[in-house]
Amino acid sequence: MKDKNTGGLRRFAIPPAAEKILALLNGAGYEAFLVGGCVRDLLRGVTPNDYDMTTSATPDEMRRVFADYRTIETGIRHGTLTVLMDGAPYEITTYRVDGAYADNRHPEEVRFTANLREDAARRDFTINAMAYHPTLGVKDFFGGEADLSARCIRAVGEPSRRFAEDALRILRALRFASTLGFTIEEETAAAARAAADRLKTISAERIREELTKLLLGDDAEKILSDFTDIIAAVLPKWQEYTTADGKYAVADLAAWLAAAPFDAVARYTVFFSLLPPAEAETEMDGLRFDHRTRDRVVKLLSHLNDPCGATPNGARPFLSGLGGQDALLLLDLRIAACRARGADSTEEEATKAAVAALLAEEGECSTVSDLALRGEDLIALGFSAGKPLGLALRALLAAVVAGEVKNEKQALLAFAEKNLLNKGEQK
Repeated sequence: MKDKNTGGLRRFAIPPAAEKILALLNGAGYEAFLVGGCVRDLLRGVTPNDYDMTTSATPDEMRRVFADYRTIETGIRHGTLTVLMDGAPYEITTYRVDGAYADNRHPEEVRFTANLREDAARRDFTINAMAYHPTLGVKDFFGGEADLSARCIRAVGEPSRRFAEDALRILRALRFASTLGFTIEEETAAAARAAADRLKTISAERIREELTKLLLGDDAEKILSDFTDIIAAVLPKWQEYTTADGKYAVADLAAWLAAAPFDAVARYTVFFSLLPPAEAETEMDGLRFDHRTRDRVVKLLSHLNDPCGATPNGARPFLSGLGGQDALLLLDLRIAACRARGADSTEEEATKAAVAALLAEEGECSTVSDLALRGEDLIALGFSAGKPLGLALRALLAAVVAGEVKNEKQALLAFAEKNLLNKGEQK
């Protein structure tokens, strides 16, 4: 998104709903600005994901301004009201000054203010502390635009104070550096390291969210290498592998990550590869991963070194343990590992081609739900519901994966009638 210069004032294209909200607040006599990440992205020429706003209006005054619109009191105690406009939510927060932080995350109380600069002073990093109004331009009190040009992450004010207020900002600094390709200013980086132990007080869910965004960043491998001490505060065992004497040196792991696909499951497989699968599962449970993601990562780790030949017969056993989607993803990771080591990946690429060809020919079938028939089809054939039916479905899956029968309904029924009804699976 390019900014348009009109009479020396930079103008950015923003959603009509956002302009309307600003206009409604201004028309009622209040200041209002876009603020935070959306302003950073507008200045970078990137379309923001959302448009947060800040205003001199108090929560009660905002309620009156938007009385004719649907609103959600997202965090009204701290001055935040969400307004639904044109079907989209817009968070608006009263200018405020935060009080003491008792839990390394949230202020115990806030004081509303009529001063935009005071509101900006409580924010985390200079590049996130800028505000924008279509007719007033960019308000930048702490050098955020200069830091944006210098590709620098710098805390607003005193870094140690910012991290003492909210320890999650430590991981946010790393995440922004990873996703934006920025460096972390020296004093800010030192303060983040000094406060890393505070991350232990942050909820597992928030840690996981920031870590996921970090790992999916273009510079994830650099951040993991440069800030092993902070990563170790989240995953203590990480510290054991920071030297070349470790089972996995972090430098080697980071190189593998740099070559890995930009897929969360793939990148977490690399990240947790320094642990046995059972320990990785425990760590992921501690970080409150959803079961599907956890199970896929653990499965990939468990089959990381399984043999797989570049022929149909060699590929079928490999597929039976993984399924088509994860088999191809694991082979991509093996190819990435070869490239990270500077090794020849020809064999792994040939294996992936064989697996892909087999899947294209026979269709991916890695779970019972992938079969081209359903339980009721087998019941109609003469199988009993319950355990016998389940055994029959699993036997059919194994036969398909082994290449004994094609995953086609009539072929499966014929196979089941011939091979399973006479082997104790019938009524």
